[in-house]
Amino acid sequence: MLTLIASALLYAACQSNGLETEHGYRFFNHTNLGGVKPQPGETVVVQSYLYIGDSLMSSSQKSFGGPREYQLYQKESLPERVPALYDAVLLMGKGDSATIFEPIDTFLRKFVPPSLKDAKEVRHELVLVDVITMADKEKAKAEAEARFQSVQNKTQSVVQEYTSGKLADRLTTTESGLKVLIEEQGSGAPIKVGEQVKAHYYGCLNNGQMFDNSYQRGEPYPFPAGVGQMISGFDEGIMRLNHGGKAHLFIPANLGYGDQQAGQIPPGSELIFYVEVQ
Repeated sequence: MLTLIASALLYAACQSNGLETEHGYRFFNHTNLGGVKPQPGETVVVQSYLYIGDSLMSSSQKSFGGPREYQLYQKESLPERVPALYDAVLLMGKGDSATIFEPIDTFLRKFVPPSLKDAKEVRHELVLVDVITMADKEKAKAEAEARFQSVQNKTQSVVQEYTSGKLADRLTTTESGLKVLIEEQGSGAPIKVGEQVKAHYYGCLNNGQMFDNSYQRGEPYPFPAGVGQMISGFDEGIMRLNHGGKAHLFIPANLGYGDQQAGQIPPGSELIFYVEVQ
């Protein structure tokens, strides 16, 4: 009986002070739901919020529109400065919510606002949304490649029709000179200016040369809609869709990169994008 009481008191004390992780962080698991636990080398999907005191400094919701994927280091490839998130998720199961405190060292001090210069630690509030095993990752990679090939074939066919003039009567041309071929308007809500959205895209020149796409990366690109983070023709085209919408955008150079070289894109290039807005 005394042993049980002592064990209970020790457990309560550990909970009040938190658990010290392998690399010296203070950790609290608020749920312990018993879900699948990640292993080094696997990928996790985490909703994260970083605070100094009561001040929210960053979040995956604000920066990426929702949870973000992280590939966990293998034990033998850990960096000298091990991220607090790494220690935290290895002590969590799928669905768990947790807090981990990270001391503000010389490296972190560079990012702390002057108004919070006396702070001693940052607080990470985490939700482990999903655990993606190595097998899951390989399956997703194969599916992403198959999706890419399908989109590429479709877009290349549309480019050929466009350059041969066969799409002229199906295109909508806006006052700015943007041409839009809507495949599906989308059954979701209209996209609002400044709203954080995610979109898959395939971009190529009007000769069919692909310069970028999100499909092979396996995840849509997050950005605030209509505020100038994207080239103006892309922004304008996205704003004509609802969530779930799909379209081809034919963007003249003045709504793209103009007379500037942009990576593989020559100056004065017309750009063609296939987009799918989530």
